[in-house]
Amino acid sequence: MARPEEERYTDLLRHLAAPSTIDPVGLVESLREVERLHSMGHITAAQLDAARGVYAVTVKREPRQGAPRSPETRAEER
Repeated sequence: MARPEEERYTDLLRHLAAPSTIDPVGLVESLREVERLHSMGHITAAQLDAARGVYAVTVKREPRQGAPRSPETRAEER
C-alpha cells in the first residue's frame, strides 16, 4: 500500500532538516520530491515554502550539504 503524500512530505521535511550524512545530492533530491508533490497538488504552497526554508537553514548550518562551489567562489573565500 502506498504511503499518503502527507506522510511522505513529513519524512522529506525531517530529512531536509536533519540529514544523517553529508549527501548534498540526496538532500537536493528530497527537495525536488517536495517540489514534485506540490506540482501535483498533493501539498500546499506553504508546505513547499517551509521545505525550502528548512533546506536553506540546513545548508547554512552545514555548507557541505549545499551545491558544489566553483573554484572561483572557493578562491574568493580565502
